[in-house]
Order: sequence, then structure tokens, then C-alpha cells
Amino acid sequence: MRSRFTRGLCFLVFAMILNSLLGCCVPIASANQIVLTKIAQIETGDAYDVWVDTSSNITYVTCGYSGVKAFDVSDPGNPIEIASVSSSLDYYAHQLVRRNNLMFIGDGRGGLKIINFGNISSPIVLSQYTGDYAWDVEVRGNTAFVANGYSGTGGRLTVVNITDPAAPVLLESFTTVGDATDVEVVENLVFVTTSYKGFTVFDFSNETNPTELAQYVGQLTSDTDMGDIEIVGDLAFLSYWDYNLKVLNISDLSDIRVISEFNESMDAFSVHIDTERNLAFLCDLELGLLLLDIQNPAQITKMTRYFDGGKPNRIEVVGNLVYMTDQENGFVILEIGEISGFTVGPEHFLLVGGLAAVIVLIWWLKKGRSSGHVEKIMRE
Repeated sequence: MRSRFTRGLCFLVFAMILNSLLGCCVPIASANQIVLTKIAQIETGDAYDVWVDTSSNITYVTCGYSGVKAFDVSDPGNPIEIASVSSSLDYYAHQLVRRNNLMFIGDGRGGLKIINFGNISSPIVLSQYTGDYAWDVEVRGNTAFVANGYSGTGGRLTVVNITDPAAPVLLESFTTVGDATDVEVVENLVFVTTSYKGFTVFDFSNETNPTELAQYVGQLTSDTDMGDIEIVGDLAFLSYWDYNLKVLNISDLSDIRVISEFNESMDAFSVHIDTERNLAFLCDLELGLLLLDIQNPAQITKMTRYFDGGKPNRIEVVGNLVYMTDQENGFVILEIGEISGFTVGPEHFLLVGGLAAVIVLIWWLKKGRSSGHVEKIMRE
């Protein structure tokens, strides 16, 4: 009787082990973790914004009081400065945008600066459209939209005709409640962030008669500035200086709603959205560069962080490279990599169970033999 039971148990254990081994032939599910590695750094002073021209492998960096610099990044590990245009007086180069050979810069007290980089070895300043303090500029066709304002004195959205970039012409000027710090143009809509007051949306379908469509009032604290706004479809990603990141549903501009907040940041200066990877790169002046998973915008999670003691301002992502400006470290290039992790599936538990069963079986058989030996001695 014991022999039949033993054979049956052995068969069962053998079947479990075989099933486990076959299960282990299935690849272990991987969970890749993104890592950022610094491959280059150039001290440029107070680096503020970055623009990457992939067609020529040239990257442009605004550097505050030092103006704008151009780098050959054919070898990303060894960027080479090939051009520089200094600022005048106490002008401060903030954000920039490039169209064809023209560079448009929010030049602080210098207003809107337009530079021709057609000959990279000899760039030419075409015009300096002075006015209110300029932070950001966006261009649509022959129109430039400039965010103006400084130190809580009130600001404005300035609309300029740039058909002749050497002689810009004022088209419109809209007063904003609070300093206008950032501009985002999406088709006929212009989004303008204003310090302490959220953002305003203008409709420029009719450029001769633009209208204000909506206003979102964010944090109502006197010490929270609006940093940056990025529009992706029906979502607006809004960063707050000295505060956090919010995601808003803007499908209905008459009812703008917050759908999530990322509160682990301390000083969210700007945000860059990588739609291919479903990532948000959040530049935090205190915590460094935070990578956030936004696959589910209603529940943002932090994936990793890059921090080298600096204060990242803004980034651009091209392929597996991150081009970053930093208030303290200048122009930095990071490489995006992955580390493969592994997850354990049910088949691996079966293997462990099978091995455990073998151990139990061996113990049981030894016990049986020992017990039989004792019985035999007693019969004798």
C-alpha cells in the first residue's frame, strides 16, 4: 500500500517540476527603469532656455546677461561653441524660438530681440523691439506674441507684426492681471500665464479683432508665481514657481477643471512633455529634474530624478538625449538609458513548490524506511 502511494506521490511531484521547468522557459516579464546620465556640461553662466535644430546639429542657448550662444552638438559628448551674441546694457535673454534662420528672444528689459543666424559664423541682430520686460515669445506666421511684465508691476501680451523682422510693428497690446511670463500658441488660441492669477486664453481666429475666451485662476497666494504652461490635446500642464504641477482639462474653456496635482515638487520652474514616452520632465529648482509618468494624467507618478546640485531651468528632448539649461551648471546634456528589471511570475512559484515537494518526499521516504527498520527489529 505504501509503495503504491509513494509511486503516485512521485508521479505528482515529477509532473509539478516538469510544469515549473516548462513555465520557466517563458521569458520573465521585464520592468525597465529609466536612468539619466550626464555626458556633457559647459559653463555658460545663467543658462535659461534651449532650442535644438536637429537638421544642422546646432543647439542655441540663452544665457541671461551673457546673451545667446550656439553650439555644434554633432558629438553630444563634446559640444563646441560656434557663435555668440552678447546682450546689451542690462538686457537678459530669457526664452527663445527659432523660425527658419531667425531667432526670436524675450530679452528682458530689451523687449523682443530678433537675430539672423543664416550665417552661423556671423549672426546679425536685426532689431530690438524695446518695450516692457519680455519673458517669452512665440511665433505664428508673421506674428510674434510676447509675454511682458516684471516684478509684480503688471504685464501685457504684446502682439507684433514681424513681416519685416528688421522693423517689427505693434499690432495689439492686452493688459494682464499680473506679469505675463509664458506664452503657448495652439492653432488660433494663445495661452498666457500670469503671475498670481493663472492663465488667460485669447482667440486669434480674427487677428484684426482678437477676443479673450477664458481665464483660469490658479493659486491665490501672493507668493506663488506661474511658471510654465504646456498644451497637449485637451490637457494643460501648468507649473508653479515655489509650488507644484497641475494637470487641467481644457476641452471646455468655460469649465477648466483640475484633474490631478503632483505635490512632490518644491519649485516647479518649467515642464516639458514627451508624448512619445508619455513622460513629463519637470525642472524643479530645488529637487533637480523629475521624470513623471503621465500615461494616466489623473494619477501622475514619479519615475526617477536627476540631481547634481544645480537648478535646472528648461529642457528639450531629442531622441535619447536631454538638452538642459541650468542656472548654476550652464548647458548640460543628459543621455536617457534604461535598466532592465525582472518580475516573478506564477511559474516560478510552481518551481519553488516542486522543489519543496521533493524535499518533503525525501524526508517522508527516509522516515518510512526508518520506521520499517524499527518494526523489523521488534519482530525479530
